[in-house]
Amino acid sequence: MPSLQIRFVLEPTPGAVRRARHRVAAAAEAWGVPLDEDLRFRIEVVTSELLTNALRHAPGPTEVEVSLERDLLLVSVHDGSPVMPTACATDGEREGGRGLALVEGLCLLHGADRTADGKRCWAVVPVPAPVDRTPRAPAGAGRAGAGEPTGRWSITPDGLELLKRLLPAVYALEP
Repeated sequence: MPSLQIRFVLEPTPGAVRRARHRVAAAAEAWGVPLDEDLRFRIEVVTSELLTNALRHAPGPTEVEVSLERDLLLVSVHDGSPVMPTACATDGEREGGRGLALVEGLCLLHGADRTADGKRCWAVVPVPAPVDRTPRAPAGAGRAGAGEPTGRWSITPDGLELLKRLLPAVYALEP
């Protein structure tokens, strides 16, 4: 399945986060991801938290990038602040400060990277894989010992592309 991706710029206006989170969920649905109520909620909350932090703490517009690699939805938010996000200790009286804890609880991986003009905060949400109608050989066909443990990890080309996007500094060193 080819990589699916959207990018858009979010201006700090009333209702911008609400519209953006619905746009992200709608993109996943348009790509064939079957969204139940729980998954839609997780995608929208993760998107909302990343965007709210960017709009609250960074100057200017915020760029949103969403991509689907098989069964992983990557939501990235690029903003103009070099200040990296940090989790805050919260109490029952404080209104904010729970965003990173929410993101951590609702996604598979999350992180932040400095960029030339600010930072990128990202989160990976596992999703059911869209139906891929590309004909394929049966599992294990053409491989000796298929299904037997090899004692080592391997990564698919799609997984490698995702790692390159998540860890650009590491993969920039490749020859």
